[in-house]
Amino acid sequence: MRIKSYLAILVIACFIGAHMLEQVLAYHFNHVQTLINNHNDNLLWAKDIERIENSTTQLLVSSDLVIGSGNTYLILGTKNMGNYLTNELSELLAENRFVRLQGTIKRSIGNVHKINALLDVVGDFPFDELESRLSALLSQYDPVSLALSQDIQFISKETDVALTQEAAFLKEEKQSMVKVAWAARFVFFILIVGIWWWANRKICKPLNGLIASSHRALAGDEFKAVTKAPKEIIELSNDFTLLTETLFHQASHDPLTELQNRRAFERNLNDIIEDKTLNYFLCFIDLDYFKTINDTCGHAAGDEILVSVARILKQSVRGRDVVARLGGDEFAILIKDCPVDKVVQVADNIREKIRDLTYHWEGETFQLSASIGVAPKTTECTTTDLLHSADVACSLAKKAGRNNVHLFDISVEHSVEQREDVLSVHQINNAINNDLFVLYKQDITPLKQQGSGLCFEVLLRMTSTKGDIISPASFFPIAERYHLSSKIDRWVINAVCDYLANNKQLLDKIDMISINLSVHSLIDGELESFIVKCLQNNRLPGTKICFEITETAAISNIKRAKLFMENIKAFGCEFALDDFGSGHSSYAYIKEFPIDKIKIDGSYINSMMENPLDFTTVKSICEIAKTANQEVVAEFVENEKVLKALIKLGVDYAQGYFFHKPEPLI
Repeated sequence: MRIKSYLAILVIACFIGAHMLEQVLAYHFNHVQTLINNHNDNLLWAKDIERIENSTTQLLVSSDLVIGSGNTYLILGTKNMGNYLTNELSELLAENRFVRLQGTIKRSIGNVHKINALLDVVGDFPFDELESRLSALLSQYDPVSLALSQDIQFISKETDVALTQEAAFLKEEKQSMVKVAWAARFVFFILIVGIWWWANRKICKPLNGLIASSHRALAGDEFKAVTKAPKEIIELSNDFTLLTETLFHQASHDPLTELQNRRAFERNLNDIIEDKTLNYFLCFIDLDYFKTINDTCGHAAGDEILVSVARILKQSVRGRDVVARLGGDEFAILIKDCPVDKVVQVADNIREKIRDLTYHWEGETFQLSASIGVAPKTTECTTTDLLHSADVACSLAKKAGRNNVHLFDISVEHSVEQREDVLSVHQINNAINNDLFVLYKQDITPLKQQGSGLCFEVLLRMTSTKGDIISPASFFPIAERYHLSSKIDRWVINAVCDYLANNKQLLDKIDMISINLSVHSLIDGELESFIVKCLQNNRLPGTKICFEITETAAISNIKRAKLFMENIKAFGCEFALDDFGSGHSSYAYIKEFPIDKIKIDGSYINSMMENPLDFTTVKSICEIAKTANQEVVAEFVENEKVLKALIKLGVDYAQGYFFHKPEPLI
């Protein structure tokens, strides 16, 4: 049944209940009103009786004078009184108001007639015989007059008694009407409550159940469809079921490969980590040459390869095993209840199938390979430990020459040593949360201007639990992989602003401080407001800050990178395009981005004096930069010979061990 049918029943029931209430109240009102009208008429009757009683008294007094005293001149008036009284009594008799008085009224009319007849007799008496005859006539008159007087009194008395009883009954009926009215209202209220309860059970309760189920689904529980409800609610519930299933699938699966995403995979891993009876292995798969193909052939080619790899992974494992894309070119497989030799065989088959993948683009053939790390579950291992072990195994597979499968074995001493060399995500998070990073600096020397202010690049190091200084080459790739680089950049920006705020006397001496930003920071929508807030809270001029972004980071999202630069440059900050010339660079980027400086990749500077091609590349970059009115910075300057060549090429700044080695900022 549909909601409109329930609503129709609800309206009809209310209408019928209201109609019944109206009928009950109207009936009792009309009944009491009728009683009131009858009582009012009876009061008028009583007034007539009172008047008749007075008329009767006058009649008897006059007739007594005529018959008892012989006053014959009163005969006519007395007879008229008798006729009037007869008419009054006849009208009372015609009304027939009190049935028990009908006989008395008739008898009274007869007695009045008898008195009038005696008066006629008196009028016929000769005057000389009047006195003697009246004596004989008086014996006939007395019983009649007495009977008439008694009947009229009886009628008056009975009327008073009837009116008293009638008034009491009317009062009771009025009180009864009030009780009936309240009783009818109460019944109508109970009817409304019953209808509300019925409608609530049929409509509101299923709807509330649907809302509660939706809230539970938002909290992560399974959405339970409503089965007993109006058709509209059932249809809505079915739509919600389909919608939640779709949203859950989208939230837990990678849209490109349709594999589970990192969040869903880690949730599955957390669910089964407590099962001490189940034997399983975690395979971590990292594509070796994917970035080259992606940069050369474009993202469409990269997406096609990722879909092919996902297909290989799904076809190589059983249906109960879990396959996921963790991000970028990284995949993971959770293989349940399988011996170790079989797991290694499955991983090796996957490696071979990925190796057989080829991609053709503009006459060139690109091949792919994968490094696979396999980590077994141990008795006391946690989700973090298992992920870290698989990550370490994958890193060891890469170090072994790539296109390898490495089985992690914590009992082997060599593996333990390698494990100590590879930092974990937990260590990096711990460093972020507990300020275990250290700021270093390396001077940037102006080559054209003498007496310029201090220029230096801020470098980052991490402190180990033993107090050792760890190079960013050891921890930053892991931070990039697990999307922690943006948090690290925030730490660096905040630390630099605190340093400058606490050393305001250095601001006049400083000309430029370079801070590196990672690729994840460029797509962090809140980083711009964070930078502005740091500068404003510490009252620092943005003109002192130059942010360095790599060429590969900028081209990964050109539109977002341009918007980010334009927003930050509005506060006076500058931008330098770092590592320019590495990878598949394009001189068009110099025009594309609102940059102020170009930092030539150190690999060109390091070999420019031995390799003519590198020298020509550096010269070309300098010429184009000058044309674009942008300054050039050369890094990795390690001898005077290179320095002189850079000065001749018009390089504006130089950085390297020839001038200054990195040292702690404080």
